[in-house]
Amino acid sequence: MEVQMGIMCEKCRRIYFILTSSGIKPTDAPEFYVLSCRFCMEKREFRKDLIRPYRVPDQVFDSGSAAEGEYDPIPVLTDNSKKTARKL
Repeated sequence: MEVQMGIMCEKCRRIYFILTSSGIKPTDAPEFYVLSCRFCMEKREFRKDLIRPYRVPDQVFDSGSAAEGEYDPIPVLTDNSKKTARKL
């Protein structure tokens, strides 16, 4: 299973992969994309910083999207989560 970058459809929770999905298109605005879910027909705009890593089998990645249960989300460290020590 490889780690791939994707965006989740918030309505049906399907993941669309940036490199293999035809459901993701760039917009005229820099750093924005449109996700068109072909399963629930939801359409939304998103910023590229919302793209997250997911672990998926190669054949699922090649299909362009993954249904719930076909992917494992990988936790992303945020600036706050990187702080492991505090000043006294």
